[in-house]
Amino acid sequence: MPAGDRAGGCRGGFVAVVGPSGAGKDTLLAGARRRLADDPGFHFARRIVTRPPDPDLEDHDSLDREAFLAAHRAGAFCLTWEAHGLLYGLPDELTGIYLAGGTIVANVSRAALPAIQARFTRLHVIEITASTAVLRRRLLSRGRESPEEVERRLARSAPRAAIDAAHTCESIDNSSDRATAESAFMAALRRCAAAAANDGGGPASGGRAPSSTACEA
Repeated sequence: MPAGDRAGGCRGGFVAVVGPSGAGKDTLLAGARRRLADDPGFHFARRIVTRPPDPDLEDHDSLDREAFLAAHRAGAFCLTWEAHGLLYGLPDELTGIYLAGGTIVANVSRAALPAIQARFTRLHVIEITASTAVLRRRLLSRGRESPEEVERRLARSAPRAAIDAAHTCESIDNSSDRATAESAFMAALRRCAAAAANDGGGPASGGRAPSSTACEA
């Protein structure tokens, strides 16, 4: 059952940040997390990934595949997906945050959007994009894939139907000036939170939902 339905219609918002590798999602998320650190209305999800920690990648929790599957069976995740041979999960505690009216912000795979919308009905998508030339340059500079693997990654198409079915969807071009993209991303996050609040969810920003309207799972 969708989280919002279990809460009798009282819910927050789920902001799914999507986009191809090299678009700069982690950079924009890290900047927004710092700028919104004192705003309890926003919660930036920390992913669990079957990949060892790497200071050059996102700050995430790591599990090996066997431990991840065991945690999944035990109900530790509200959402899981697989991409590029890795398993990804979001902790089940996010459900309670959503039901209490909070705005969840998470870096997710575009292929996971249908499952997210099935569980968190107030879904907002922010798509981070960049030109093919910029994506190619950034991916090659990482040195984690061969030129052939990079070209195959660039050739993959996004499932547009899943993105377009979201409650709201915005696109931000992060090809050049990072400061401009960061400002656009912050503005988009606040619009998503405001949309959730106007639809009967939690606070747009600057505080949690009042106790009189808080919901329990």
